[in-house]
Amino acid sequence: MTQIIDFSKSAIASFSQSISIPVLASPSSNTLTQFGMATALGGSVLLNASVGVQTVFGTPDLLFTILRGAAPVFTLRTTVPGAGLFDLISLSYVDTGFAAGYFAYTLTVSLVNSSASNAANLIGPVDFSGLSLV
Repeated sequence: MTQIIDFSKSAIASFSQSISIPVLASPSSNTLTQFGMATALGGSVLLNASVGVQTVFGTPDLLFTILRGAAPVFTLRTTVPGAGLFDLISLSYVDTGFAAGYFAYTLTVSLVNSSASNAANLIGPVDFSGLSLV
């Protein structure tokens, strides 16, 4: 039988068009949200995120990264559609293979193609959650 160990959530915006934050170009990145999570030996953590973006110009390629502590455990590269268009990026990942303890999970994003010809803004929602199970 599956047992819930912990649940945590972090959000900087719950609604579309509630914020307007430019996405930084790589090697810089925006730290979107983070939270702490208790884990058990042999357990897993189900991570889910939703991020609303709007293209300013070009066709920006965005790299979303989930970190456990300082180590990346998941990345997603996606292209946002043409100028002025809105897109909701949703991602899910199951993290396994860690020791029992308490870990910080962080969600970041960066623009990975030319910032001279591509730009995007975070517009909301920006929501990140985790469920620790054993």
